[in-house]
Amino acid sequence: MRIHDWIQHHSRRRPNKVALVDCETGAEITYDLMHRQANSCAVYLARIHGIVAGDRVAMLAQNCLEVFIIQTACARLRAIFLPLNWRLAQPELTYILSDATPKVLLSDKKFWPTAQALASDQEQCTSIEIGACTDFQEHLEKGQSLEALPLPTHSDIWHILYTSGTTGRPKGAMLTHGQSYLQAVSVGAEYGVTHESACLTYTPTFHVSGLFLFAHPMLLIGGTVHLMRQFDPSLCLKFMTDPQLGITHNLAIPTNLLMIRNLAEFEDAQFNGLIIGSGGSAVPLPLIEIFSERGAKIPQLWGMTELCGMSTSLPPEKALHKAGSCGPPLMSMEISVINKNGEHVQEPDSVGEIVARGPMVMPGYWGLSDQNDEYFLADGWFKTGDAGSIDAEGFITIVGRWKDMYISGGENVYPAEVEEVLYKLTEIDEVAVIGIPHEKWGETGRAFVVLKDGASISGSKIVEHCRIHIAGYKVPKSVVFMKELPHSANGKILKHELRDVTPEAEYSHV
Repeated sequence: MRIHDWIQHHSRRRPNKVALVDCETGAEITYDLMHRQANSCAVYLARIHGIVAGDRVAMLAQNCLEVFIIQTACARLRAIFLPLNWRLAQPELTYILSDATPKVLLSDKKFWPTAQALASDQEQCTSIEIGACTDFQEHLEKGQSLEALPLPTHSDIWHILYTSGTTGRPKGAMLTHGQSYLQAVSVGAEYGVTHESACLTYTPTFHVSGLFLFAHPMLLIGGTVHLMRQFDPSLCLKFMTDPQLGITHNLAIPTNLLMIRNLAEFEDAQFNGLIIGSGGSAVPLPLIEIFSERGAKIPQLWGMTELCGMSTSLPPEKALHKAGSCGPPLMSMEISVINKNGEHVQEPDSVGEIVARGPMVMPGYWGLSDQNDEYFLADGWFKTGDAGSIDAEGFITIVGRWKDMYISGGENVYPAEVEEVLYKLTEIDEVAVIGIPHEKWGETGRAFVVLKDGASISGSKIVEHCRIHIAGYKVPKSVVFMKELPHSANGKILKHELRDVTPEAEYSHV
């Protein structure tokens, strides 16, 4: 089944509608201009750099208009778009380039020296600088026509997105045109995206959160995407509440929401019905409530790179009523729970490993066709590595990574459940719980706590609070106070790094 070119469609139907906005410079491009520049980009890549169907086109840049122009050009050439995580160290990027073997590496000015060094180590790769006053920009402005080429099919690979690699080497999830289309349709339908909608994107576009949500639903349906280079809480709040911009949707991880809430100007903020989808970890109920009081809806969602981004979503009207849940599956997605024996669990609210099935599940990892079977069960179920449960209404709750679960005195403990209780303490800004070895109990919990500015609370008070709300075996046996927690590029707390922290201020109890 052939795909339909979203940008070309809107260049005909609403040519003067603004498609992309650079929040830093104020630059705007319409759907008509985006269509013409994508054509020019495709001509440039094909004629000068020999890009053909199946070639990988890598990009190392912060959020910018060129991301979506190059992405569209790749679609028209049936090439594969490979956005790189610019927060990785050079050896990590070298590994990805050697694994994916792109023909070209496009880079903005900020990362141009790195891109040159990376490409020089790859025999097949040429570095290309993008941005103002570059050869690339001159070609974009030439308005060149692209000769008719076979359209991609829904099964053709459009993106390779490398996972964070928190354990072992990063792996490149292959995502097809059909998956991107289904993702955009499903998200747009669930969250009421129209051609009058506008989203604010500040999560990085080398990740599914920035590249797909809510940018793809907007571009599919004809809305406007406002791009920030990277997250800045004060600017973000300004854009979200500016009636002239009319932002209707955006995606935020809980850390983003915490940082926005802590701003002095947040007290007077009015969000006027803004939908802020949030995932990556559970959103504390007090945070949902305080944004709700100011007119925002924060429905929780869940997904992962291998599932083309968002896979479940809480309806916005249930953001408070079903807080803690990430909702039922989107269209084109099945979710189930299996036990340690790989058997599907039918009993509601039983915790197990979340598995997913459907056309939005990736076909596999790049270059690992001989290993893909270890990630899939029979009948196409993909093992996500997340632990969770499904209630009687079909709503899913994620309780953490399956591997993060620890066993204390023979009882399973899921850190997310403990963290949710800790977030009820108003002094706590951010918290993470992990299991650590214990001679008597096998493992016990350790809570890493970041307090709000000016707040004070003792470790004993934190433990007493936990004892009131959860079973004794779930109560952390130690509390470590930190100035900040380690985060990945997309804002997730890196719990594996906490295992190497040597506590300076620790409270322990028997």
